[in-house]
Amino acid sequence: MNQKLKGQIEYAMLKNKINKKQLASYMNMSYPTMLSKIESADTLKISEAVRLCRILDIELTELLTIK
Repeated sequence: MNQKLKGQIEYAMLKNKINKKQLASYMNMSYPTMLSKIESADTLKISEAVRLCRILDIELTELLTIK
């Protein structure tokens, strides 16, 4: 599990005033699936990462290069 990646996603959610239920809806995922994806963010598919970046206004390269 990558805590920095999870933290970056949660920070972007806070910054954009999007909660986990809203994010699940925007990502077309169930709430439990979204929780799992955030908890293990390094398992996101590329298409999910692209969608997540668009929703949270994050650069994809920034998200992909977090170690």
